[in-house]
Amino acid sequence: MEYEQWLEIIRPYSYAVEELKIKFRNIRNDYLDTKQHSPVEFVTGRTKKLSSALAKMKKLDIDRIEDIEDLAGIRIMCQFVEDIYVLVDIIKARNDMSIVLEKDYINNAKESGYRSYHLIVKYPVNTIHGLKEVQCEIQIRTLSMNFWATIEHSLKYKYDHYIPDELAYRLKRAADAAFLLDQEMGEIREEIIKAQELFTEKEYVLTDIYSRVNKFKELGDGENYYLYRMKMNEVSRSRNIKFLLTLKEELDEVLNKTKVNLK
Repeated sequence: MEYEQWLEIIRPYSYAVEELKIKFRNIRNDYLDTKQHSPVEFVTGRTKKLSSALAKMKKLDIDRIEDIEDLAGIRIMCQFVEDIYVLVDIIKARNDMSIVLEKDYINNAKESGYRSYHLIVKYPVNTIHGLKEVQCEIQIRTLSMNFWATIEHSLKYKYDHYIPDELAYRLKRAADAAFLLDQEMGEIREEIIKAQELFTEKEYVLTDIYSRVNKFKELGDGENYYLYRMKMNEVSRSRNIKFLLTLKEELDEVLNKTKVNLK
């Protein structure tokens, strides 16, 4: 196959990857902007290289390169196993892609210990030649599943897909340990989410306080600027959100008085 021909084939798949990465990142942003826990932690994507695609055609004994299911691939990382199934339901409810195939390797792990949730979707891409529907594989995993899968992939590459038995056994044990970690984290999921929300809320409030303190400097009120700068440094270590909110309200009152006095 000529390389120019390959570029023509893979181009709409590249468009699909870029569009889908944006869409899944927007799902994350929607949750975070409404101060909710997001099932999406982060998203990556890629299209296969020509050499990899040709090798897979040979392995699968197929003639058309477009018959490869994962020419385009999206990988979505989640904090918790529960998040994976939330995200699967979100994908199923969307009308901009349709599911062709799904494989649950979490409840039905591979013999190697590999766990992930795979979806093959059809996704329409607008090109200068018109609308083209392409297939894309979406892999959804927890961070620990992804860590394990990345290591296994590297070892498969080193040993040409035939990992020695002793190493394969230890990898399987590591996979079980990683899944046990996911299960333990699932047990305390609500506590973790509450702690993360508390931290995020604190960051928002501190940002608001910082902007208000700087207003004194802009208004030329050096006395209050240095006073509240010291207070801000003191309360930044506080875990009491109510205390921070009280300081924010106090700043609003003092700022309003300062603006009135300057008129």
